[in-house]
Amino acid sequence: MKILTPMQIRVLGPLAFVLSSVILFVSCQSDVTAPVDPEIRPTDFDVQGASWTPLLATDTAFYTSVPTPATHDAADLAAAVAAFKSATENDRADIRLWNTGSVLRWNTIACDLVAKYNVAPFPERRPDGSFTGRFVVDPQRPFATPPFAARLYALLSAAHYDALIHCWRLKQQRVVQAPADLTSDFNAAAPATSASSWPNEDAALAAVSRTILSAMFPLETSAIGTHAATAVRSRVVAGRAWPEDVAAGDSVGMAVARRYMERARTDGMAQANDQEAWNAIEKTITVPYPRWKSMEIPARPPMLPLFGRVTLWNVPSTQAVDPGPPHAEGTPQWNAELEEMRQLTKSRTREQVRIANFWEDGAGTFTPPGHWCSLAKAEVQRRQLSPIRAARVLAFVTTAMHDAAVVAWDIKYKYIHPRPHALDRSITMSAGLPNFPGYISGHSAFSGSAATVLAHFFPDRASDFHAWAREAAESRIYSRIHLRVDCEVGVDVGNNVGTYSVDRAKQDP
Repeated sequence: MKILTPMQIRVLGPLAFVLSSVILFVSCQSDVTAPVDPEIRPTDFDVQGASWTPLLATDTAFYTSVPTPATHDAADLAAAVAAFKSATENDRADIRLWNTGSVLRWNTIACDLVAKYNVAPFPERRPDGSFTGRFVVDPQRPFATPPFAARLYALLSAAHYDALIHCWRLKQQRVVQAPADLTSDFNAAAPATSASSWPNEDAALAAVSRTILSAMFPLETSAIGTHAATAVRSRVVAGRAWPEDVAAGDSVGMAVARRYMERARTDGMAQANDQEAWNAIEKTITVPYPRWKSMEIPARPPMLPLFGRVTLWNVPSTQAVDPGPPHAEGTPQWNAELEEMRQLTKSRTREQVRIANFWEDGAGTFTPPGHWCSLAKAEVQRRQLSPIRAARVLAFVTTAMHDAAVVAWDIKYKYIHPRPHALDRSITMSAGLPNFPGYISGHSAFSGSAATVLAHFFPDRASDFHAWAREAAESRIYSRIHLRVDCEVGVDVGNNVGTYSVDRAKQDP
Protein backbone atom coordinates (compact mmCIF):
# COMPACT_ATOMS: atom_id res chain seq x y z
CA MET A 1 0.00 0.00 0.00
CA LYS A 2 1.54 3.33 -1.05
CA ILE A 3 1.83 6.34 1.26
CA LEU A 4 0.36 9.57 -0.10
CA THR A 5 2.81 12.37 -0.80
CA PRO A 6 2.59 15.66 1.17
CA MET A 7 1.27 17.36 -1.99
CA GLN A 8 -1.53 14.80 -2.26
CA ILE A 9 -2.43 15.22 1.40
CA ARG A 10 -2.58 19.01 0.90
CA VAL A 11 -4.85 18.62 -2.13
CA LEU A 12 -7.10 15.97 -0.66
CA GLY A 13 -7.28 17.26 2.90
CA PRO A 14 -9.69 14.93 4.69
CA LEU A 15 -9.91 12.87 1.50
CA ALA A 16 -6.38 11.61 2.14
CA PHE A 17 -7.76 9.35 4.81
CA VAL A 18 -10.56 7.87 2.73
CA LEU A 19 -8.89 4.46 2.48
CA SER A 20 -8.43 4.17 6.26
CA SER A 21 -11.29 6.02 7.90
CA VAL A 22 -14.83 7.21 7.36
CA ILE A 23 -15.44 10.95 7.52
CA LEU A 24 -18.91 12.37 7.54
CA PHE A 25 -19.51 15.51 5.49
CA VAL A 26 -22.90 17.08 6.12
CA SER A 27 -24.52 18.86 3.20
CA CYS A 28 -25.24 22.55 3.81
CA GLN A 29 -28.17 22.47 1.42
CA SER A 30 -30.44 19.59 2.39
CA ASP A 31 -30.87 16.52 4.51
CA VAL A 32 -29.62 13.26 3.02
CA THR A 33 -33.19 11.99 2.86
CA ALA A 34 -34.25 14.83 0.56
CA PRO A 35 -35.10 13.85 -3.03
CA VAL A 36 -32.38 14.39 -5.61
CA ASP A 37 -32.27 14.44 -9.38
CA PRO A 38 -32.11 11.14 -11.30
CA GLU A 39 -28.70 9.55 -11.68
CA ILE A 40 -26.94 10.01 -15.01
CA ARG A 41 -25.24 6.94 -16.46
CA PRO A 42 -24.00 7.94 -19.91
CA THR A 43 -23.21 5.29 -22.48
CA ASP A 44 -21.18 7.63 -24.70
CA PHE A 45 -18.10 9.21 -23.14
CA ASP A 46 -17.60 11.63 -26.06
CA VAL A 47 -13.88 10.92 -26.38
CA GLN A 48 -13.85 13.41 -29.27
CA GLY A 49 -14.23 16.09 -26.63
CA ALA A 50 -10.45 16.06 -26.35
CA SER A 51 -10.36 17.87 -29.71
CA TRP A 52 -12.84 20.58 -28.73
CA THR A 53 -11.61 24.15 -28.20
CA PRO A 54 -11.64 25.64 -24.69
CA LEU A 55 -13.53 28.91 -24.46
CA LEU A 56 -10.87 30.71 -22.44
CA ALA A 57 -8.24 28.47 -20.79
CA THR A 58 -6.41 27.41 -23.94
CA ASP A 59 -2.91 27.17 -22.42
CA THR A 60 -1.54 23.65 -21.91
CA ALA A 61 1.76 24.51 -20.24
CA PHE A 62 0.41 23.36 -16.89
CA TYR A 63 0.18 19.75 -18.13
CA THR A 64 3.76 19.13 -17.03
CA SER A 65 2.86 19.96 -13.41
CA VAL A 66 -0.16 17.64 -13.22
CA PRO A 67 0.61 14.78 -10.80
CA THR A 68 1.19 11.59 -12.79
CA PRO A 69 -0.64 8.33 -12.07
CA ALA A 70 0.96 5.48 -10.12
CA THR A 71 0.90 1.73 -10.60
CA HIS A 72 -1.54 0.11 -8.21
CA ASP A 73 -1.21 -3.36 -6.75
CA ALA A 74 -3.60 -5.86 -5.20
CA ALA A 75 -3.19 -4.29 -1.77
CA ASP A 76 -4.30 -0.93 -3.12
CA LEU A 77 -7.37 -2.48 -4.69
CA ALA A 78 -8.22 -4.39 -1.51
CA ALA A 79 -8.01 -1.16 0.51
CA ALA A 80 -10.29 0.64 -1.94
CA VAL A 81 -12.84 -2.18 -1.74
CA ALA A 82 -12.65 -2.16 2.06
CA ALA A 83 -13.34 1.58 2.13
CA PHE A 84 -16.40 1.08 -0.05
CA LYS A 85 -17.75 -1.77 2.04
CA SER A 86 -17.30 0.23 5.26
CA ALA A 87 -19.10 3.27 3.87
CA THR A 88 -21.94 4.62 5.97
CA GLU A 89 -25.43 5.32 4.71
CA ASN A 90 -24.48 8.99 4.59
CA ASP A 91 -21.56 8.08 2.34
CA ARG A 92 -23.87 6.14 0.06
CA ALA A 93 -26.31 9.03 0.00
CA ASP A 94 -23.46 11.29 -1.10
CA ILE A 95 -22.55 8.82 -3.84
CA ARG A 96 -26.14 8.83 -5.10
CA LEU A 97 -26.32 12.62 -4.90
CA TRP A 98 -23.20 13.14 -7.01
CA ASN A 99 -24.23 10.37 -9.41
CA THR A 100 -26.62 13.01 -10.74
CA GLY A 101 -23.58 14.50 -12.48
CA SER A 102 -21.08 17.00 -11.09
CA VAL A 103 -21.70 19.46 -13.91
CA LEU A 104 -25.41 19.62 -13.14
CA ARG A 105 -24.98 19.41 -9.39
CA TRP A 106 -22.59 22.38 -9.28
CA ASN A 107 -24.94 24.43 -11.43
CA THR A 108 -27.75 23.64 -8.98
CA ILE A 109 -25.57 24.73 -6.05
CA ALA A 110 -24.81 27.97 -7.90
CA CYS A 111 -28.52 28.53 -8.53
CA ASP A 112 -29.27 27.98 -4.83
CA LEU A 113 -26.65 30.57 -3.88
CA VAL A 114 -28.03 33.08 -6.36
CA ALA A 115 -31.52 32.64 -4.89
CA LYS A 116 -30.18 33.12 -1.37
CA TYR A 117 -28.39 36.34 -2.29
CA ASN A 118 -31.01 37.74 -4.66
CA VAL A 119 -32.00 40.38 -2.12
CA ALA A 120 -31.65 44.12 -2.77
CA PRO A 121 -29.55 46.24 -0.37
CA PHE A 122 -31.60 47.95 2.33
CA PRO A 123 -31.96 51.74 2.61
CA GLU A 124 -29.89 53.09 5.46
CA ARG A 125 -31.99 54.80 8.15
CA ARG A 126 -31.21 57.24 10.92
CA PRO A 127 -32.42 56.52 14.47
CA ASP A 128 -35.53 58.62 13.76
CA GLY A 129 -36.32 56.47 10.71
CA SER A 130 -35.39 59.01 8.07
CA PHE A 131 -33.43 57.95 4.99
CA THR A 132 -29.73 58.85 4.93
CA GLY A 133 -29.54 58.79 1.13
CA ARG A 134 -27.38 55.66 1.13
CA PHE A 135 -28.13 51.99 0.73
CA VAL A 136 -26.47 49.31 2.83
CA VAL A 137 -24.11 47.53 0.45
CA ASP A 138 -22.03 44.66 1.85
CA PRO A 139 -19.45 43.20 -0.54
CA GLN A 140 -19.60 40.01 1.50
CA ARG A 141 -23.29 39.76 0.58
CA PRO A 142 -23.52 40.50 -3.13
CA PHE A 143 -26.86 41.42 -4.65
CA ALA A 144 -27.38 38.48 -7.02
CA THR A 145 -29.23 40.41 -9.72
CA PRO A 146 -30.02 38.80 -13.11
CA PRO A 147 -26.83 40.29 -14.67
CA PHE A 148 -24.75 39.12 -11.69
CA ALA A 149 -26.30 35.67 -12.00
CA ALA A 150 -25.80 35.48 -15.77
CA ARG A 151 -22.13 36.40 -15.34
CA LEU A 152 -21.68 33.83 -12.55
CA TYR A 153 -23.37 30.99 -14.46
CA ALA A 154 -21.25 31.75 -17.54
CA LEU A 155 -17.96 31.87 -15.63
CA LEU A 156 -18.76 28.61 -13.84
CA SER A 157 -20.11 26.68 -16.83
CA ALA A 158 -17.45 27.82 -19.28
CA ALA A 159 -14.73 26.93 -16.76
CA HIS A 160 -16.33 23.51 -16.28
CA TYR A 161 -16.22 22.98 -20.02
CA ASP A 162 -12.60 24.04 -20.35
CA ALA A 163 -11.52 21.88 -17.41
CA LEU A 164 -13.18 18.81 -18.88
CA ILE A 165 -11.60 19.37 -22.28
CA HIS A 166 -8.18 19.39 -20.60
CA CYS A 167 -9.09 16.30 -18.56
CA TRP A 168 -10.19 14.48 -21.72
CA ARG A 169 -6.92 15.39 -23.45
CA LEU A 170 -4.84 14.10 -20.57
CA LYS A 171 -6.90 10.92 -20.33
CA GLN A 172 -5.80 10.07 -23.86
CA GLN A 173 -2.18 10.31 -22.78
CA ARG A 174 -2.39 7.95 -19.80
CA VAL A 175 -5.13 5.36 -19.45
CA VAL A 176 -5.73 4.32 -15.85
CA GLN A 177 -8.40 1.88 -14.73
CA ALA A 178 -10.42 2.93 -11.72
CA PRO A 179 -10.82 0.47 -8.82
CA ALA A 180 -14.42 -0.19 -9.90
CA ASP A 181 -13.14 -1.21 -13.36
CA LEU A 182 -10.96 -3.91 -11.81
CA THR A 183 -13.50 -5.72 -9.66
CA SER A 184 -17.26 -6.16 -9.38
CA ASP A 185 -17.13 -5.57 -5.60
CA PHE A 186 -18.25 -1.97 -6.07
CA ASN A 187 -21.56 -3.08 -7.61
CA ALA A 188 -21.59 -0.11 -10.05
CA ALA A 189 -22.10 2.26 -7.13
CA ALA A 190 -21.21 5.19 -9.39
CA PRO A 191 -21.29 5.36 -13.20
CA ALA A 192 -18.18 5.21 -15.32
CA THR A 193 -17.78 8.52 -17.08
CA SER A 194 -14.59 8.21 -19.12
CA ALA A 195 -12.09 5.76 -20.53
CA SER A 196 -9.47 6.68 -17.90
CA SER A 197 -9.86 7.55 -14.26
CA TRP A 198 -6.82 9.86 -14.46
CA PRO A 199 -7.22 12.77 -14.06
CA ASN A 200 -10.50 12.62 -12.16
CA GLU A 201 -12.98 14.98 -13.78
CA ASP A 202 -15.09 15.39 -10.63
CA ALA A 203 -12.04 16.72 -8.77
CA ALA A 204 -11.36 19.16 -11.61
CA LEU A 205 -14.95 20.40 -11.50
CA ALA A 206 -14.81 20.67 -7.72
CA ALA A 207 -11.64 22.80 -7.87
CA VAL A 208 -13.15 25.11 -10.48
CA SER A 209 -16.42 25.44 -8.58
CA ARG A 210 -14.81 25.90 -5.19
CA THR A 211 -12.65 28.72 -6.53
CA ILE A 212 -15.24 30.63 -8.54
CA LEU A 213 -18.20 30.27 -6.18
CA SER A 214 -16.14 31.18 -3.11
CA ALA A 215 -14.90 34.31 -4.86
CA MET A 216 -18.46 35.35 -5.72
CA PHE A 217 -19.99 34.39 -2.35
CA PRO A 218 -17.27 34.89 0.29
CA LEU A 219 -19.54 34.02 3.22
CA GLU A 220 -20.25 30.62 1.69
CA THR A 221 -16.61 29.52 1.36
CA SER A 222 -16.83 26.89 4.07
CA ALA A 223 -20.07 25.38 2.77
CA ILE A 224 -18.76 25.38 -0.79
CA GLY A 225 -15.59 23.64 0.37
CA THR A 226 -17.71 20.99 2.06
CA HIS A 227 -19.57 20.39 -1.20
CA ALA A 228 -16.29 20.06 -3.07
CA ALA A 229 -14.80 17.63 -0.56
CA THR A 230 -17.97 15.55 -0.51
CA ALA A 231 -18.16 15.39 -4.29
CA VAL A 232 -14.60 14.12 -4.65
CA ARG A 233 -14.76 11.76 -1.70
CA SER A 234 -17.94 10.18 -3.09
CA ARG A 235 -16.05 9.23 -6.26
CA VAL A 236 -13.15 7.72 -4.30
CA VAL A 237 -15.41 5.74 -1.95
CA ALA A 238 -17.43 4.50 -4.95
CA GLY A 239 -14.24 3.25 -6.61
CA ARG A 240 -14.33 5.65 -9.53
CA ALA A 241 -10.99 7.31 -8.69
CA TRP A 242 -7.65 6.68 -7.01
CA PRO A 243 -6.24 9.41 -4.74
CA GLU A 244 -3.64 10.22 -7.42
CA ASP A 245 -6.44 10.73 -9.95
CA VAL A 246 -8.07 13.21 -7.59
CA ALA A 247 -4.82 15.11 -7.08
CA ALA A 248 -4.36 15.36 -10.86
CA GLY A 249 -7.95 16.51 -11.38
CA ASP A 250 -7.56 19.16 -8.71
CA SER A 251 -4.40 20.40 -10.45
CA VAL A 252 -6.24 20.72 -13.76
CA GLY A 253 -9.19 22.46 -12.17
CA MET A 254 -7.03 24.96 -10.33
CA ALA A 255 -5.09 25.84 -13.49
CA VAL A 256 -8.35 26.56 -15.32
CA ALA A 257 -9.84 28.42 -12.35
CA ARG A 258 -6.87 30.76 -12.20
CA ARG A 259 -7.40 31.76 -15.81
CA TYR A 260 -11.09 32.40 -15.19
CA MET A 261 -10.44 34.48 -12.10
CA GLU A 262 -8.09 36.63 -14.20
CA ARG A 263 -10.98 37.30 -16.57
CA ALA A 264 -13.37 38.03 -13.70
CA ARG A 265 -10.99 40.62 -12.27
CA THR A 266 -10.67 42.47 -15.57
CA ASP A 267 -14.03 42.06 -17.36
CA GLY A 268 -15.45 45.42 -16.25
CA MET A 269 -17.87 44.17 -13.60
CA ALA A 270 -16.10 46.22 -10.93
CA GLN A 271 -17.15 49.41 -12.74
CA ALA A 272 -20.67 48.26 -13.66
CA ASN A 273 -22.27 50.14 -10.77
CA ASP A 274 -20.30 53.39 -11.12
CA GLN A 275 -23.14 55.81 -10.37
CA GLU A 276 -21.00 58.93 -10.74
CA ALA A 277 -19.95 57.94 -14.26
CA TRP A 278 -23.55 57.06 -15.11
CA ASN A 279 -24.86 60.41 -13.87
CA ALA A 280 -22.49 62.18 -16.26
CA ILE A 281 -23.56 59.95 -19.17
CA GLU A 282 -27.28 60.20 -18.40
CA LYS A 283 -27.22 63.99 -18.79
CA THR A 284 -26.14 63.62 -22.41
CA ILE A 285 -29.03 61.33 -23.45
CA THR A 286 -32.04 62.78 -25.27
CA VAL A 287 -35.20 60.69 -25.75
CA PRO A 288 -38.59 61.29 -27.48
CA TYR A 289 -40.61 60.07 -24.48
CA PRO A 290 -40.61 60.53 -20.69
CA ARG A 291 -37.20 59.31 -19.50
CA TRP A 292 -36.98 56.46 -17.06
CA LYS A 293 -36.36 57.19 -13.39
CA SER A 294 -36.43 55.09 -10.25
CA MET A 295 -39.96 54.61 -8.92
CA GLU A 296 -38.83 53.21 -5.58
CA ILE A 297 -39.36 55.12 -2.34
CA PRO A 298 -36.77 56.13 -1.34
CA ALA A 299 -35.37 56.32 -4.86
CA ARG A 300 -32.63 53.76 -5.37
CA PRO A 301 -29.66 54.30 -7.71
CA PRO A 302 -30.29 52.43 -10.99
CA MET A 303 -29.12 48.84 -11.06
CA LEU A 304 -25.74 48.31 -12.76
CA PRO A 305 -26.02 51.17 -15.28
CA LEU A 306 -22.62 50.34 -16.86
CA PHE A 307 -23.04 46.56 -17.04
CA GLY A 308 -23.38 47.04 -20.79
CA ARG A 309 -19.59 47.55 -20.87
CA VAL A 310 -18.73 44.15 -19.38
CA THR A 311 -16.65 41.93 -21.66
CA LEU A 312 -18.70 39.75 -24.01
CA TRP A 313 -18.09 36.06 -24.67
CA ASN A 314 -19.35 35.48 -28.20
CA VAL A 315 -20.96 38.65 -29.57
CA PRO A 316 -18.36 40.99 -31.16
CA SER A 317 -19.93 44.15 -29.73
CA THR A 318 -23.20 45.43 -28.33
CA GLN A 319 -23.58 47.58 -31.44
CA ALA A 320 -23.70 44.42 -33.56
CA VAL A 321 -27.12 43.54 -32.16
CA ASP A 322 -28.50 46.99 -31.24
CA PRO A 323 -32.14 47.07 -32.44
CA GLY A 324 -32.45 50.85 -32.42
CA PRO A 325 -34.85 52.91 -30.27
CA PRO A 326 -38.44 52.01 -29.34
CA HIS A 327 -41.55 53.89 -30.46
CA ALA A 328 -41.76 57.61 -29.80
CA GLU A 329 -44.45 58.93 -27.48
CA GLY A 330 -47.82 59.49 -29.15
CA THR A 331 -47.28 57.16 -32.12
CA PRO A 332 -50.04 54.61 -32.87
CA GLN A 333 -47.82 51.78 -31.58
CA TRP A 334 -47.11 53.68 -28.35
CA ASN A 335 -50.80 54.39 -27.73
CA ALA A 336 -51.87 50.81 -28.54
CA GLU A 337 -49.32 49.25 -26.21
CA LEU A 338 -50.17 51.59 -23.36
CA GLU A 339 -53.85 50.76 -23.80
CA GLU A 340 -52.99 47.05 -23.68
CA MET A 341 -51.42 47.66 -20.26
CA ARG A 342 -54.59 49.38 -19.03
CA GLN A 343 -56.78 46.51 -20.19
CA LEU A 344 -54.52 43.90 -18.57
CA THR A 345 -54.70 45.87 -15.32
CA LYS A 346 -58.48 45.57 -15.41
CA SER A 347 -58.67 41.92 -16.39
CA ARG A 348 -56.43 38.94 -17.11
CA THR A 349 -57.31 35.41 -18.07
CA ARG A 350 -56.42 32.51 -15.80
CA GLU A 351 -53.81 31.40 -18.34
CA GLN A 352 -52.21 34.84 -18.44
CA VAL A 353 -51.94 34.82 -14.65
CA ARG A 354 -50.35 31.36 -14.74
CA ILE A 355 -47.78 32.43 -17.32
CA ALA A 356 -46.93 35.62 -15.43
CA ASN A 357 -46.38 33.72 -12.19
CA PHE A 358 -44.40 30.85 -13.75
CA TRP A 359 -41.83 33.12 -15.37
CA GLU A 360 -41.65 35.86 -12.72
CA ASP A 361 -38.24 34.76 -11.32
CA GLY A 362 -38.00 37.77 -9.04
CA ALA A 363 -36.35 38.43 -5.68
CA GLY A 364 -35.34 35.29 -3.79
CA THR A 365 -35.20 33.13 -6.92
CA PHE A 366 -32.33 31.94 -9.12
CA THR A 367 -33.34 34.65 -11.67
CA PRO A 368 -34.38 34.19 -15.34
CA PRO A 369 -30.95 32.84 -16.39
CA GLY A 370 -31.24 30.24 -13.62
CA HIS A 371 -34.69 29.29 -14.90
CA TRP A 372 -33.19 28.51 -18.30
CA CYS A 373 -30.33 26.61 -16.66
CA SER A 374 -32.97 24.37 -15.07
CA LEU A 375 -34.55 23.73 -18.47
CA ALA A 376 -31.16 22.91 -19.98
CA LYS A 377 -30.32 20.55 -17.10
CA ALA A 378 -33.60 18.72 -17.49
CA GLU A 379 -32.78 18.06 -21.15
CA VAL A 380 -29.28 16.85 -20.27
CA GLN A 381 -30.75 14.48 -17.68
CA ARG A 382 -33.35 13.19 -20.10
CA ARG A 383 -30.69 12.36 -22.69
CA GLN A 384 -28.14 11.01 -20.17
CA LEU A 385 -25.32 13.06 -21.64
CA SER A 386 -21.67 12.60 -20.72
CA PRO A 387 -20.09 15.17 -18.37
CA ILE A 388 -18.22 16.92 -21.16
CA ARG A 389 -21.32 17.03 -23.39
CA ALA A 390 -23.40 18.40 -20.51
CA ALA A 391 -20.74 21.01 -19.82
CA ARG A 392 -20.68 21.97 -23.49
CA VAL A 393 -24.42 22.59 -23.54
CA LEU A 394 -24.40 24.66 -20.35
CA ALA A 395 -21.28 26.60 -21.39
CA PHE A 396 -22.79 27.85 -24.63
CA VAL A 397 -26.24 28.45 -23.09
CA THR A 398 -24.86 30.45 -20.17
CA THR A 399 -22.33 32.48 -22.17
CA ALA A 400 -25.18 33.36 -24.53
CA MET A 401 -27.29 34.53 -21.58
CA HIS A 402 -24.33 36.49 -20.21
CA ASP A 403 -23.99 38.27 -23.55
CA ALA A 404 -27.75 38.83 -23.60
CA ALA A 405 -27.45 40.52 -20.20
CA VAL A 406 -24.61 42.77 -21.37
CA VAL A 407 -26.45 43.70 -24.57
CA ALA A 408 -29.79 44.23 -22.82
CA TRP A 409 -28.24 46.47 -20.17
CA ASP A 410 -26.39 48.46 -22.82
CA ILE A 411 -29.68 49.04 -24.65
CA LYS A 412 -31.56 49.83 -21.44
CA TYR A 413 -29.22 52.62 -20.48
CA LYS A 414 -28.79 53.85 -24.02
CA TYR A 415 -32.50 54.54 -24.56
CA ILE A 416 -33.66 54.80 -20.87
CA HIS A 417 -37.22 53.90 -21.83
CA PRO A 418 -39.86 54.13 -19.07
CA ARG A 419 -41.96 51.29 -17.73
CA PRO A 420 -45.77 51.30 -18.00
CA HIS A 421 -46.46 52.34 -14.39
CA ALA A 422 -44.35 55.47 -14.82
CA LEU A 423 -46.48 56.50 -17.82
CA ASP A 424 -49.85 55.85 -16.23
CA ARG A 425 -50.14 55.29 -12.47
CA SER A 426 -53.45 53.47 -12.99
CA ILE A 427 -51.43 50.61 -14.50
CA THR A 428 -50.67 48.30 -11.60
CA MET A 429 -48.23 45.40 -11.57
CA SER A 430 -48.50 41.82 -10.36
CA ALA A 431 -44.72 41.60 -9.85
CA GLY A 432 -42.11 43.81 -8.25
CA LEU A 433 -41.03 46.88 -10.22
CA PRO A 434 -37.41 46.44 -11.42
CA ASN A 435 -35.11 49.38 -10.75
CA PHE A 436 -33.82 49.85 -14.29
CA PRO A 437 -35.23 50.96 -17.68
CA GLY A 438 -37.76 48.86 -19.56
CA TYR A 439 -36.50 48.63 -23.14
CA ILE A 440 -35.47 45.92 -23.83
CA SER A 441 -36.84 43.21 -21.55
CA GLY A 442 -34.05 41.25 -19.88
CA HIS A 443 -36.36 38.24 -19.40
CA SER A 444 -37.02 38.22 -23.13
CA ALA A 445 -33.38 38.59 -24.14
CA PHE A 446 -32.25 35.84 -21.75
CA SER A 447 -34.98 33.57 -23.05
CA GLY A 448 -34.37 34.19 -26.74
CA SER A 449 -30.64 33.58 -26.39
CA ALA A 450 -31.02 30.38 -24.35
CA ALA A 451 -33.76 29.01 -26.61
CA THR A 452 -31.64 29.57 -29.72
CA VAL A 453 -28.68 27.69 -28.27
CA LEU A 454 -30.78 24.84 -26.88
CA ALA A 455 -32.52 24.51 -30.26
CA HIS A 456 -29.10 24.06 -31.84
CA PHE A 457 -28.06 21.29 -29.48
CA PHE A 458 -31.48 19.59 -29.37
CA PRO A 459 -33.13 20.35 -32.73
CA ASP A 460 -35.96 17.90 -32.11
CA ARG A 461 -37.11 20.19 -29.28
CA ALA A 462 -36.48 23.49 -31.08
CA SER A 463 -40.15 24.41 -31.35
CA ASP A 464 -40.61 23.86 -27.60
CA PHE A 465 -37.65 26.04 -26.64
CA HIS A 466 -38.71 28.90 -28.88
CA ALA A 467 -42.31 28.62 -27.66
CA TRP A 468 -41.09 28.88 -24.06
CA ALA A 469 -39.03 31.93 -24.95
CA ARG A 470 -42.08 33.63 -26.44
CA GLU A 471 -44.12 32.68 -23.38
CA ALA A 472 -41.45 34.08 -21.06
CA ALA A 473 -41.56 37.34 -23.01
CA GLU A 474 -45.36 37.45 -22.88
CA SER A 475 -45.21 36.90 -19.12
CA ARG A 476 -43.66 40.31 -18.61
CA ILE A 477 -46.49 41.90 -20.58
CA TYR A 478 -49.08 40.06 -18.49
CA SER A 479 -47.33 41.30 -15.33
CA ARG A 480 -47.49 44.87 -16.77
CA ILE A 481 -43.76 45.24 -16.11
CA HIS A 482 -43.04 45.85 -19.80
CA LEU A 483 -44.69 47.29 -22.86
CA ARG A 484 -45.01 44.84 -25.74
CA VAL A 485 -42.18 46.46 -27.70
CA ASP A 486 -39.76 45.76 -24.83
CA CYS A 487 -40.51 42.06 -24.99
CA GLU A 488 -40.88 41.42 -28.70
CA VAL A 489 -37.68 43.27 -29.53
CA GLY A 490 -36.04 41.62 -26.51
CA VAL A 491 -36.70 38.14 -27.87
CA ASP A 492 -35.38 39.12 -31.29
CA VAL A 493 -32.21 40.54 -29.76
CA GLY A 494 -31.84 37.40 -27.65
CA ASN A 495 -32.18 35.21 -30.73
CA ASN A 496 -29.46 37.23 -32.47
CA VAL A 497 -27.19 36.96 -29.43
CA GLY A 498 -27.78 33.21 -29.25
CA THR A 499 -26.84 32.84 -32.89
CA TYR A 500 -23.34 34.12 -32.13
CA SER A 501 -23.02 31.45 -29.44
CA VAL A 502 -24.24 28.79 -31.86
CA ASP A 503 -21.79 29.94 -34.52
CA ARG A 504 -18.95 29.53 -32.05
CA ALA A 505 -20.20 26.10 -31.01
CA LYS A 506 -20.23 25.02 -34.67
CA GLN A 507 -16.50 25.64 -34.93
CA ASP A 508 -15.97 22.27 -33.23
CA PRO A 509 -17.47 19.18 -34.89
